[in-house]
Amino acid sequence: MRREGGFTLAECLIGLALSVFIISSGVEFFGLAQRAFIRLKAREEAGQAALAALDRMRIDLLHAGRGLAGEMAAGLVEAVRADEAELRTMALERTLALAAEVVPGATRLPLVSTAEIAAGQEVVLRDGEAGEVRTVAGVEPGAVVLDLPVASGYAPATAAVSLLESVSYFLDGPPHILRRRVNGGPAQPMLENASAAAWTYDPEARLARIRIELDVEGAHPHEATVFVKNASLAKGL
Repeated sequence: MRREGGFTLAECLIGLALSVFIISSGVEFFGLAQRAFIRLKAREEAGQAALAALDRMRIDLLHAGRGLAGEMAAGLVEAVRADEAELRTMALERTLALAAEVVPGATRLPLVSTAEIAAGQEVVLRDGEAGEVRTVAGVEPGAVVLDLPVASGYAPATAAVSLLESVSYFLDGPPHILRRRVNGGPAQPMLENASAAAWTYDPEARLARIRIELDVEGAHPHEATVFVKNASLAKGL
């Protein structure tokens, strides 16, 4: 029974119950919407990061074999190498000049300049039909020390010496992080939350294929196919 100018206790309780229900439903809806927004944001950010990593890999693959047409034609260098553990590209960093003749069996390579050469980098030596690849074991004033003796002799007037730029990608983890390393230096993180990364290279078609999968709910795999043009140019030499 309604009193004059007020509500009964039952009406107040019903109104309070309805208010609590409406408020709790609103809070739950807001929580669901917030969680959905966070998931969508994480998926979008992960997708953008994956695309950026693919773009960086695409650039390295397009540079693969740059300046190494003769070395590739001679079978001394591969523009791209891919296996389960690593994707690796090779390009010319710069040419070097011999300061003196190198005799067979030598491990010391006299150079006009050793600036910006680091241990762990590779050099290609060519002179006529002779050619080989060696790794720099150490750098000293006016020369680099090779990891192995050279098999042939090289004259300053006729030999070509190339310092290689090596770029490698690999999946490190857990936690799974796609990393990029240049010339054996420290590996830089390129992509976090990468649950899987796979790459193949067809040397006949000169095609490199990359697939990256993300450890993010709802994220789809990202793929790219790159034609390694420099390796194709070397084929005709």
